[in-house]
Amino acid sequence: MPKIIVTEEQWIQSGIRRFSRDGIDGLVIERMASELGCSKSSFYWYFNDRSEFIAKIVDHWAHVTTQQVMNKADGAEQSEERMIALLTQMFSATRMGDFLFYLRKLGRDNPTYDEVLEQIERTRMEYARQLLIQTGMDPEIAEHKSSLLYHYYLGWYERHKHHPVSDDERNRHIDMLRRQLLGI
Repeated sequence: MPKIIVTEEQWIQSGIRRFSRDGIDGLVIERMASELGCSKSSFYWYFNDRSEFIAKIVDHWAHVTTQQVMNKADGAEQSEERMIALLTQMFSATRMGDFLFYLRKLGRDNPTYDEVLEQIERTRMEYARQLLIQTGMDPEIAEHKSSLLYHYYLGWYERHKHHPVSDDERNRHIDMLRRQLLGI
């Protein structure tokens, strides 16, 4: 039987999927190894222990769902276009499971993850605030609206996390937010 090589990225992606579905209880190394078709020792090639693994999947998830979203929005030339690009990225993400829910739950038991989540959310709201200021909005109003937008997004995601949203529906929604909430 040939030896199956599994990459660190494959372990991390498997961890993100399982954490999104079952939280920390889903991160059973033996089950993940079986799912990946490799031995348990493959895990320890990349990670010292389960705690390090959890930290890496949270870091990877945060990068993909925060930094990459901001980078894509930054690709637009005009400030309004950047804001619309951000909204498009935010409201295109459905069917990604309950990662954020389980991260909040983990943060209740582990202050490190509570701080990580707090930083992620501050980064997201500050980015939106800066984009709103770039459109000419007063900084104090931009701060309030970025908070409203983020909290609105959390509720929207909760309602749509288990089914896709059509492009037309998403675009109508973004247009409504752009006009009604953000005034751009």
